[in-house]
Amino acid sequence: MRRRIFIQSGSAAMVLALTGCGGGGGGSASGSSSSGGATASGAQPPLSSSGAPGSGVAYPFGARLDAYVAGILPTHAPKSEMDSAIKASYDAWKAHAIVDVPTVPGGKVVRFGSNPSYLAVSEGVGYGMLITVLMAGHDANARATFDALLTTVRARPAKGMVQYFGDQANNLMDWRLNMDGTSSDANDLGASAMDGDLDIAMALLMAHRQWGSNQGWNYRQEAINTINALKNVNMKEDGATKGLPNPNNNRTSDYMIGHFRAFKKATGDGFWDRAVDRAYELIDRMQTVYSPNCGLMPDFVINTHTSAPEPSQGYIGDGTPTEGFFYANAQRNPWRFGSDYVLSGDARWKNVCNKLLNFIKADCGGDPTRMALGYHLDGNAMERSYPPTAMIGPMICGAMVDASHQDFLNTLYSWTSAHFTTSYYDSELQLLPMIVASGNWWTP
Repeated sequence: MRRRIFIQSGSAAMVLALTGCGGGGGGSASGSSSSGGATASGAQPPLSSSGAPGSGVAYPFGARLDAYVAGILPTHAPKSEMDSAIKASYDAWKAHAIVDVPTVPGGKVVRFGSNPSYLAVSEGVGYGMLITVLMAGHDANARATFDALLTTVRARPAKGMVQYFGDQANNLMDWRLNMDGTSSDANDLGASAMDGDLDIAMALLMAHRQWGSNQGWNYRQEAINTINALKNVNMKEDGATKGLPNPNNNRTSDYMIGHFRAFKKATGDGFWDRAVDRAYELIDRMQTVYSPNCGLMPDFVINTHTSAPEPSQGYIGDGTPTEGFFYANAQRNPWRFGSDYVLSGDARWKNVCNKLLNFIKADCGGDPTRMALGYHLDGNAMERSYPPTAMIGPMICGAMVDASHQDFLNTLYSWTSAHFTTSYYDSELQLLPMIVASGNWWTP
């Protein structure tokens, strides 16, 4: 498999040619299968475009029904002002990003930037489902959009994984679609990408809380189906995530600990507690052993089956020489870890974020636009040619863990809100952290 992520920051574009799904699959799955079609277990017909029936919203945007148990919020703007800015950014994002799928009746995806070859990747669909379920109440058509995204998810399963993991793999999404919405892999045998499926599963649990599962799609059952498939396909027994080309490699941005906690709550399966613990063990080792002065972590970790996991030396996950750097994947981590901390209060992740944020603040002198596009683990900057929008956004959530970052948090949020872009990847990594920082993040 090959994957391309187009990361737009300001007026510059950075194109990364990636090999593998960055954490999807694992085991012996290498790409081809002769298995037949897939019908998601428990699927229900989507709602009409009007959103009816059952269009009531249990957790409307701006309600802040679940108070954060830890961390800080921006203090430079009232909540109403932040909500207004987020609504405007969401409206701009949706108008640009959400598009129809030619070969999936009623289906939609999040457009894969300006890429002329591929319409969408599952990662983007996962982001889109999280965003739309959170914005219900502001967007009267949020449920219709969510269901259209889900329609595509279930119409384009990762058929190539079935021969290795059984029919359960049909509950994972094909990781990349051609411009006409068909699978980008030979013979319609697409594989999965773990990050997209993790967000899809989380969004489905949130949809169950938001709209219920009694009419239209059975969101809860769809979530359970995907969670079970993720455990079977993407996880090791010790709680580590699997990667490619073998299951003993993985990607740190797949350590979505808040999702793991939600999966435990939904299924009662203690395995997901192990997943949280193992993620911490690996991140702590990367920071302590390989970046003791900076608190950085690599995009990819290798040899997770040993007592001495280490950063990738390159070319095992995304097929690039930068896999051992804090770069295009790991830059998402402060968003994932910080958004978990404000709801869980798990001090381990506060410590992780503090180490990272203390370095970043010192490196850029408190000016987000001076952040590098990426960092070697010893703290050396890769490049500073333009403000790295997709690096700056996630740092908002990292800064939320401790009052010592208050001024930096305010600056990060202000800059991001004032420089919102609709470009793929950057926009999602701005909008979601802004939602978290405004107090509007919640879990099922």
